Amino acid sequence: MDQRRLQCFVVLAEELNFRRAAERCHISQPGLSQLLRQLEDELQVQLFYRDKRNVSLTPAGELFRREAYKLLLQMTDIVDRARQIERGAIGELSIGVTATALFVIFPEIARRFSEAFPKVALTVRSMTTADQEYALRRGDIQVGLVHPPLEDRALACRVISAIPFDVVLSDINPLSGKSVLTLEDLSGETFILFPRAVGPRLYDEIITLCHQAGFSPRKIIEAAPAQSIVAMAASDMGIGFVASQLQHYARPLATYRRLRGRGPRLTLGVIRPSERVSPAIEKFVDIATAVGASLR
Repeated sequence: MDQRRLQCFVVLAEELNFRRAAERCHISQPGLSQLLRQLEDELQVQLFYRDKRNVSLTPAGELFRREAYKLLLQMTDIVDRARQIERGAIGELSIGVTATALFVIFPEIARRFSEAFPKVALTVRSMTTADQEYALRRGDIQVGLVHPPLEDRALACRVISAIPFDVVLSDINPLSGKSVLTLEDLSGETFILFPRAVGPRLYDEIITLCHQAGFSPRKIIEAAPAQSIVAMAASDMGIGFVASQLQHYARPLATYRRLRGRGPRLTLGVIRPSERVSPAIEKFVDIATAVGASLR
């Protein structure tokens, strides 16, 4: 059904005068008559009674007028929604997020994104970096928050933050008497680390930094999430690593110390397909970058 013909029909049904209707439609009277004939031929229905002096709707025309109003509103709404989807203003965005990124950075990103695109629903899936790479290639997610570097260099990845790890330990650990620690200070300690399967590159980086400092961890206990690392450190079972002050949980018997000198960092990045993406994804990446820059 041609929208232009419907619009001209509705105007003529309101005016019941070809001259006035033609002026409103910005068309000549012969042009309006032609559009009307085309519409009647398409419907195989007479819509108007007309002679040299009068124009009136037929019963079929009166019914069609009522329905044409509804149809034009629907067509306008469909076009408007299609344009909003094209601009990324409505729809759904599927996001992969690591467990750490979910706590450390995602709430602020989600708040700002929802303010910018209130009609875009966010679907969040907690996934490891490797799982997100696979999901992005399959199209199961559209964007993700990960810990670079990636295995798949074909994916577009922007590093948005590199947060130094702090040490969490029991308040009765002798090292708690120091206001700042170095990696060498930890040489005789049991390390409480997140499971290597969660972040193998970061896990290996911590071990490598220890080797470069001249030692290997006396023992490694794996624990997750960060609250568990803090709880085990508070139990004096070893020392743990937590990223950002947001993970400084107020747990009695646990205390936190900064690491001076070279130490591990939690790298956060945002990944998306390398090809052209929607405005919503571009906005998500921009917001993630801005939030990541503010992390300490």
